[in-house]
Amino acid sequence: MRNDEDAQIHILEMLTLFWLFFMSATFLIRIDVPDARSVAHDASLEAAGESVLQYGLGLDAEVAGENRLTELLSESEYDGACTLLQEALIAGKEANCWLAKNSATSHPHGLVGTPSGNTVTVHHLVTVNDDVWTVSLTVWNIGGGA
Repeated sequence: MRNDEDAQIHILEMLTLFWLFFMSATFLIRIDVPDARSVAHDASLEAAGESVLQYGLGLDAEVAGENRLTELLSESEYDGACTLLQEALIAGKEANCWLAKNSATSHPHGLVGTPSGNTVTVHHLVTVNDDVWTVSLTVWNIGGGA
């Protein structure tokens, strides 16, 4: 009977030592987990892109058309249309402008830059005569920060 009691005490000692080692390790070892990206970061980029598209659609046409953006697209002034939108971005943000006519592939126009950080792309369909244009802006923060 004495041998069984020694074995039980030995098992309890091992469990206690394991528990102490485990708790010491969890106290000493700290795992840094980065916070998730803020949704507000993406929302600010999306809002900037949307407001620029609304700005282009809200400008009066200089010669003929519904607005300045559709006027430039109808006159095949693709770089001018994209430059109009890119220059209207708020300070601290840049964008690449992509245009696609009907079901064609999008092509960049205007000033083309390299994003430095996360980007958000905003799309808008614009009807010009019998054509449907997809105007896309890939927006990012200058310097990649918020």
